[in-house]
Amino acid sequence: MGFFTPTSRDSQQSVAGANYLLWIDGVGTWLVYLKESLRIGGPGVPGTTGTLGSEWADLSLLSNLSRHHATLIRSGESYYLEAKAPVLCNERPVNDRVLLSDQTELRLNQDTILTLTQPTALSASACLQFTSYHQPQLRLDGIVLMAENCLLGPTQENHIVCPGWPGSVILYRQGDQILCRSRQEIYVNEEPASQGAVLTPGSVLSGPDLRFRWEVVV
Repeated sequence: MGFFTPTSRDSQQSVAGANYLLWIDGVGTWLVYLKESLRIGGPGVPGTTGTLGSEWADLSLLSNLSRHHATLIRSGESYYLEAKAPVLCNERPVNDRVLLSDQTELRLNQDTILTLTQPTALSASACLQFTSYHQPQLRLDGIVLMAENCLLGPTQENHIVCPGWPGSVILYRQGDQILCRSRQEIYVNEEPASQGAVLTPGSVLSGPDLRFRWEVVV
């Protein structure tokens, strides 16, 4: 993962294999991560660290971690952690690889804490929360490890909880594209999108009491 680069609204298709940033009005900024593995580490040496990652890690935290401290892996509906340096999983040392479950606390080098959640059985996607204050260079409110879909809405069963929204919006994969749909009245770049619409880099989704911008991380 390299530097975060905003892209034009005129882009015609999603970028295959890319990851995205959701800038949600009144909620925050979330990374939507599409790959099956996420390397986590500390900051790289000057000149090699991008906004979110480095040449050693996809997610570089501003913390005293090894360059490649651990890897999160999605396999089907399951998530695993491979430790490359000291990691505690729910206060138990990880010597090699461990299966993760909902509300798993991951403690990297004692003071850096991440929490993995799987808020709904209807989706294989999971969320990574920054439980301690450690963040990448670009501050995030969390990461969605997106399998086939991602739910945004007002209840705790959503991957991203958006208080005040009138209902949920579903993001889902279709080939190399990411689409959205909702039972609510929504628009993508001012075009009706409730029945399904492609999100392209720079797209703005809006509706009654909800709005977000979709940007690509390249």
